[in-house]
Amino acid sequence: MVAVGTVYGWTTTSLSRLTSGGDDVPLKVTDDESSWIVSLTIVGSTIGPFLGVFLSDRFGRKRCLMFSSAFFIAGWIIILAANTIVEFYVSRVILGIGVGISYTTNPMYVTEVADIKIRGAVGTLIAVNVFTGSLLTCSIGPWVSFHTLVWILLTIPIIFVLCFMWFPESPYFLIARGRRVEACKSLLFFKNIQDSNETKKELNLILRGMSREDADKGRLTTNSTQSMDMSKQTWRVRLRMLLLRSNVKALSIVIGLVAAQQLSGNFSTMQYLQVLFNKADVGIDSNAATIVVLGVGLISGSLATATVEGAGRRLLLIVSTLGSAITLAILAVYLMLDAKEVDVSAVNLLPIIDVIIFQVAYQIGLGTLTNALIGELFATEVKGVAGAIVTIVDGLLGFAVSKLYQVIGDSLGLHTVYYFFSASCFLAFLMVLFFVPETKGRTYYEIQMLLGARKINEECSNGRVQSKRNSLV
Repeated sequence: MVAVGTVYGWTTTSLSRLTSGGDDVPLKVTDDESSWIVSLTIVGSTIGPFLGVFLSDRFGRKRCLMFSSAFFIAGWIIILAANTIVEFYVSRVILGIGVGISYTTNPMYVTEVADIKIRGAVGTLIAVNVFTGSLLTCSIGPWVSFHTLVWILLTIPIIFVLCFMWFPESPYFLIARGRRVEACKSLLFFKNIQDSNETKKELNLILRGMSREDADKGRLTTNSTQSMDMSKQTWRVRLRMLLLRSNVKALSIVIGLVAAQQLSGNFSTMQYLQVLFNKADVGIDSNAATIVVLGVGLISGSLATATVEGAGRRLLLIVSTLGSAITLAILAVYLMLDAKEVDVSAVNLLPIIDVIIFQVAYQIGLGTLTNALIGELFATEVKGVAGAIVTIVDGLLGFAVSKLYQVIGDSLGLHTVYYFFSASCFLAFLMVLFFVPETKGRTYYEIQMLLGARKINEECSNGRVQSKRNSLV
């Protein structure tokens, strides 16, 4: 996910250099071409989920994440050799595919290997590490040449491959393929279990979290042909399961939160941050201001990681969406006054301060918890399909917002854009307040029953729910 962050951070720090036509850049681009450079990344990210779902279900989450690195490596190599705008466009699509695969597969892998007590905290690290990549890129970019920065970013996916190749596959995937011995080894690695009986208990817990049909097939599958047949059949099962009341509600919640992420304007604001600060005439170096904003965002995301298991997901999302709505409204008012040529020189630091506060509000909930909820709200069988749908919707909305951001800003003024962003966050606040359940400390089964609005009678013994289970299929 750090590699994903560098894809976004590169545009933040390099667009102004490309549009101004510096000595070390291969070509000068227009404002319209720069908007395509941003938008085509999102086009690629809508293609990536299809590959992510297919590869993660066919070859495993680990191999899929390893494969995503090939797109990052190829994309940066093309930029190193690029001399035309078409080559830049191609590279951004390829990098976007890697982004789409990562966003689809990473939540699956993380939530399947993490203990329930730290599942939410580990899930927030997905967004935190994206911010880490963006901050790293923007901190290095202004001080090195155009090509030197790309060489540095190229090393990150290579380092990931060298490190991640030693990690085992998700035990959920291994059990679904009938590879119980490997699943035991995976559990031993991630949970450091020494007792064989404890390992069997963990395996049974995983089986209880899966549908009865997949669990039975997972126990019976013994060869590759049967595994392939199971893979084909579970696709039909997963599509049927996605229409269950609990999964439809979960999909609606996550799509709503993803829509709020994009319609908050955070992505577009971060991509055009230096341009925004230059237009607002904030009075300090735009590179330094960008680094400060990204640094605060990273700290805020880390704060979410530290507090999510105590405060809970729902409370943080309520505070985040309401805070984002208020700060975006303040920025819209400032930009409106500036557009009407009202003297705002006395408060020219307000955009920086406001964007910093917005980052705090956004990252403590909306920016970090959405990815974690993808792994928590969906059953294992439909997690890949649901993740792909969410990523595609995210990509389509992101493309529209990033492409129209500059168009609407030029024609109606940036303040109009930010009034819209503020209203979107307020609607998200209402959605969270009335529809989003609390998932802290709940098992997959409890969450599914909660989304299905069924009463759960819990009889806890050794930390496990002993209630009579209703079939999910």
